[in-house]
Amino acid sequence: MKKLLILCGVSAAVLYIGTVILGGLIRPGYSHISMAISELVADGASNRSLLSSLFLLYNVMVILFGTGLFLKASSQPRGRASGITGSLALILVGIAGVLMELVFPQEPGGTATTFAGTMHIIMAGVASVGTMVAVLFVGFWCKSLPGLKGYVTYSLVSVAILFVSGVLTAAAMANQSPFFGLSERITIGTFIAWLFFTGLKMAQPEEAADQPFELAGSTSKGN
Repeated sequence: MKKLLILCGVSAAVLYIGTVILGGLIRPGYSHISMAISELVADGASNRSLLSSLFLLYNVMVILFGTGLFLKASSQPRGRASGITGSLALILVGIAGVLMELVFPQEPGGTATTFAGTMHIIMAGVASVGTMVAVLFVGFWCKSLPGLKGYVTYSLVSVAILFVSGVLTAAAMANQSPFFGLSERITIGTFIAWLFFTGLKMAQPEEAADQPFELAGSTSKGN
């Protein structure tokens, strides 16, 4: 059960990418370069029901993934605090996403003239901060896991990209930049990639956990 929950991170990443691609294909005139992803499910958007359902499923999978990491961290003798903190942050990210889909959809054009629109922006902020906390603390947790010490660097680099691109995305939104969508996708894409690879790494047996990021020739070091 724990492994299945952790693999939800992999499924969530694949589902998110597929949903964004599908949303762009079925909405005439939509631009991945200039428009926000959340505009695909803004109140009144075409195909909102379909895409919102898929994004909702994605957020549920993030919650399940965070739950799997929480169970794994709770059973570890070392690094438990970091693992629990990171996994709870992931669960919070998923909950914020669920609220944005079900209760506080984005208003057309990204405005915030109503309570729902304002809360959508607040929940997006919660998700953004929670994302960085999750990546950072799960990365620290990896220091205490067999075969995953090198994964700390990947997580730290991911946090740095999330922070820098997040600031640039906020500036692009404030200045109504025509490249806002591209900047947002760099930020979200960094997290989605982290979800995918973290799910794969954490679901592997501990003795094999360090294989994916090793050079091909490293397997012969015992020869």
